[in-house]
Amino acid sequence: MAKEAASDIILAGVVIHILRKEIKNLYIRLSPDDGSVVVSAPRKMKEATLRNILAGRMAWIEKRQKRYQKAIEIKAQDRGEEAYWLWGKKYHLEIVAGSLQSKILPLPPSRLQMHTAIAPSAEKKEKWLALWFRSQLEQAIPDLAARWEKIIGVKVAVWRVKTMKTLWGSCNVRAGRIWLNSELVKKPPECLEYVVVHEMVHLLEASHNRRFYSFMDRFLPDWKERRRRLNHFPII
Repeated sequence: MAKEAASDIILAGVVIHILRKEIKNLYIRLSPDDGSVVVSAPRKMKEATLRNILAGRMAWIEKRQKRYQKAIEIKAQDRGEEAYWLWGKKYHLEIVAGSLQSKILPLPPSRLQMHTAIAPSAEKKEKWLALWFRSQLEQAIPDLAARWEKIIGVKVAVWRVKTMKTLWGSCNVRAGRIWLNSELVKKPPECLEYVVVHEMVHLLEASHNRRFYSFMDRFLPDWKERRRRLNHFPII
């Protein structure tokens, strides 16, 4: 039996996981674990045909995702839980007191467990969470940066994360230093990748001119869709 071929595409800001199978018809479903969109498609269906079909079903997909998210939020509200975003997914915080080891664990489909010896104060809880979220972003950068340095052909001297009010990222071309907004940890991973590539391309072209955007089109053809998703993703 032939193995399933898996890939991801982005349509209207929605990441869709595609599974190519030996089937005749296309099937769309939402994962019960996290509400993500999973599509089983005929192995021989052309990419353009697949995209056209899915584009016509986006209203249905978005409606189902909103219904799924609403159900999750109602359950969380009934439990009196707080919500936090991590990599484009909404997690509801659960504090587990009496643990010997302090740690924070993201658990599918939408649980964020804070294990601690005693229940922390509100101030300490928020400070701990902020440090943990920052560490998640910092851990995601090295592998992503190393891969794109090879593709783009540049070398970043220093990566840093900080709170930024008006920018998702910035690049000091002369120093080869790139700063990333700490809020990116809340966004889907493809949004972080877009910002990383955008800032690295500035090492080839400092200005936002025709040459810069030609590099973006070459290295990340769907960068406009990723930018749209970055700026419109519904974090509340």
